[in-house]
Amino acid sequence: MLRFILPQGDTARAEIEQQVQLLLRVEPTRLLTTSVAFLLTAVFLPIWLALGAMGLDLLLESLGLRLMRNLDPARHRLRYLAALGTVILSEVSFALPCLLIWQQEGDFAKATAVGLLSMTLFQLSTVRAIHLPFGMAGAIGAGLVAAIGNGYYWWHQQSLLGFAISSMGLLAALAYAFGAMFSNHALHVELMQRGVKADAANRAKGRFLAQMSHELRTPLNAIVGMGEAELAQSPDPAARARMGTLVGSAMDLAAILDDILQMAAVEEQQLPIRPVVAQPRAVIEATVALFQPVFDRAGLWLRLDFVDLRQAGGAAALQVPEHAEFDPQRLRQCLSNLLSNAQKFTQTGGASVRVSYRPQSLRAPGKPAFGVLQIDVLDTGRGISAIERATLFRPFQRGDSTHAGSGLGLAISRGIAQQMQGDLECLPSPTGALFRLTLPIRPAEITQSTPAVAMDLTGRHILVVDDIATNRLVAATYLRGMQARVEEAASGAAALSKIAAARPDLVLLDLHMPGLSGAETLAAIRALPGPHLTVVAMTADTSVAERAQYLAAGLDGCVTKPLTLQALQLGLAPHLAKAVRR
Repeated sequence: MLRFILPQGDTARAEIEQQVQLLLRVEPTRLLTTSVAFLLTAVFLPIWLALGAMGLDLLLESLGLRLMRNLDPARHRLRYLAALGTVILSEVSFALPCLLIWQQEGDFAKATAVGLLSMTLFQLSTVRAIHLPFGMAGAIGAGLVAAIGNGYYWWHQQSLLGFAISSMGLLAALAYAFGAMFSNHALHVELMQRGVKADAANRAKGRFLAQMSHELRTPLNAIVGMGEAELAQSPDPAARARMGTLVGSAMDLAAILDDILQMAAVEEQQLPIRPVVAQPRAVIEATVALFQPVFDRAGLWLRLDFVDLRQAGGAAALQVPEHAEFDPQRLRQCLSNLLSNAQKFTQTGGASVRVSYRPQSLRAPGKPAFGVLQIDVLDTGRGISAIERATLFRPFQRGDSTHAGSGLGLAISRGIAQQMQGDLECLPSPTGALFRLTLPIRPAEITQSTPAVAMDLTGRHILVVDDIATNRLVAATYLRGMQARVEEAASGAAALSKIAAARPDLVLLDLHMPGLSGAETLAAIRALPGPHLTVVAMTADTSVAERAQYLAAGLDGCVTKPLTLQALQLGLAPHLAKAVRR
């Protein structure tokens, strides 16, 4: 009995938390209906009594909610018993006017008392059923008041038959309320268990994706790295063509891995959005130019138009801003997916990209206005039916099985657009398919620009730590090509020895190593005396959660396998700028 009154474990705590959330959601409705019910009792009772009972009931409801917040029955036993007490007293304060009205003669009074009592039993069997002890305590309190009032009335009436019949009706109502309460509680428990299982499945999926990514990216790193090195050095055009095919196929596989991981990040709203000041026209033009040869080889045309919309009243045209704050990488990704689909599903004709800009807010003092960048991609393909549009943005949904692809591009693009407070839609079109991408951007002013320079690591001492020799070879090949002085270590212990002998400018550290792991090696490096040593992870884990965990552990940055020269340069540049040259 004590175990029931003071339930143990995480289940009880979760039930109470969910109970509180439900009560808060329905609080306006509960307050309104409760107030109306008490005002109705004023028809039969003195107004001061009705208002007093209403005030007491609302006070107990508020106190009960406060007691239930962050309540753990195992740790807060007295508070839990106090919360049970507020539920009982609240139901007693509601049922007491019903008892007094039941004592009055007249069918209307009796019907009102029965109706109000039924109302509180219904509320207990539904809203209070998540944590069963609360619902049962309230029903017992209301039932006792009703039983006492009924017995008192029929005692004075000296009618045993009336008492028996009305008591049977009361017992039937209580039995039904308890039955509904247990059924609703079982339903809530089942839903909670399903939620727990779904969360566990999502965590398992995340672990599987991270492990799969790591296992596949390790050999891909060697293929891409050595392939790019051979491409740069081989004088034989045929060999270069074969090597280009090999590298391209490996990068395609890496892109599929990225799509799968990005889809998981999009579903969890964890895809990083990094707005910077850039040129939207230049980003769009460069993306379209990248696809121009693809369309040319397919015998298709590709057009790009920047449309300057006229303002109301024929004022000056609204042009796409020269500079704006947005995420250029995500814009390129969304537009690339749309252009890839347009080329893939168009046999004859081509595709057009129409770009326009419309301000959405007026410029306030000290704060630039923002607007919406609208990109329409229209092709002359077979088009998309209304039935297909209904499922088009679902993950792994493909237009047809004759075209290659993972079926994730559109789902990822819409998720990215929505995470940036924009959207991606497929609109009806008389010819071909029409996709509309809308993204909010904030115009910005640039006073000067700094030209990009090639990275030169002459004289820089970099230590590459990885237990896999091909991974060390790939990184070392890239770094030596940038004139860096490279040392290699096959384990965490070897890395610590080399750091003690000659402290490098930067450490490229693999996090998944046998023996002394990457995390343990990092902790040992951070414990070394002397100035801060820049450590950048060289990892196949690309999930947002993993990256955040690495940075929180003390890493200065991450570069992702398979390594490419450009990715390595971009990943190391900000850290080498602040690293101390030895």
